[in-house]
Amino acid sequence: MRAWRVHEYGKALQLDECALPEPGPGEARVRVAAASINPIDWKLAAGLLKGVFAPELPRVPGRDCAGTVEAVGPGVTQWAPGDEIAGVADMARDGTHAEYCLLPAAQVARRPAGLPPADAAALGVSGVSAYIALVEVAKVTSGVRVLVHAGAGGVGSFAIQIGRQLGAEVTTTCSAANAEFCRSLGARHVIDYATEDFARQRGFDVVLDTLGGAVHERSLVVLKPGGTLVWLAAAPFDAALTRDDVRVVRAEIRCTAERVATLLDWVARGTLRVPVETRIAFADAPRAYALSRSGHARGKIVVVL
Repeated sequence: MRAWRVHEYGKALQLDECALPEPGPGEARVRVAAASINPIDWKLAAGLLKGVFAPELPRVPGRDCAGTVEAVGPGVTQWAPGDEIAGVADMARDGTHAEYCLLPAAQVARRPAGLPPADAAALGVSGVSAYIALVEVAKVTSGVRVLVHAGAGGVGSFAIQIGRQLGAEVTTTCSAANAEFCRSLGARHVIDYATEDFARQRGFDVVLDTLGGAVHERSLVVLKPGGTLVWLAAAPFDAALTRDDVRVVRAEIRCTAERVATLLDWVARGTLRVPVETRIAFADAPRAYALSRSGHARGKIVVVL
């Protein structure tokens, strides 16, 4: 099979011929139809995660995918060859930017009939991150005010919709070029980060921070007493920066089959839109990495096989 692999941090990805992976206990081998790009993919390739996660090289990046189960390992009874699925790869193993990959059976959900593989592939990490942050950690309810940073990005574009679905009044930060896109997802208020200072706002019940750094510190001032700042593990954060009258919580992202299935069901029902804005051929995958790294991608980027 062909797979994109990192051979040396900071160097170009290589398209290699590799042996077909054999599923171990609790795993399924999937023929990949589409795989999404997440910031963690280019950060891994660039060596920016070496202090946190430094797998043995060469390594196939990629977390999300959709495709067809081709084989299952010992102990897997819920999946069989021919099943159409979407799922998330284990960080400890080779990923999904290949023609075939291994997925933990516990991180796989059935792809609804009629849902394109590219849409199903884009849900995993970004959609589950937004779901955990707003539904499980912040416990957003109707009427609360939510600020979502980087609303045009992968996580942000799902978070706006989930917040709206929960009945929240959603405000987001984005560029002027992406303002209408964010409004189309359900943002009631849009802040142009280039010309407006979000930190002049007040009274938010929840802030979702996917950026970290100075944005994290300045986000604390916009929360009302008793509010919640949720930050994602990939965003840099100074634990010393807090307020006594608010809750600061790190969202631990676990892409379980149940969470992925919930999001797939919402998509099938028409209550959640998968914002796949860019589709790139598998042979041109490095361009997808470059686009994600630029920070100017809108919605999700998907590599299609």
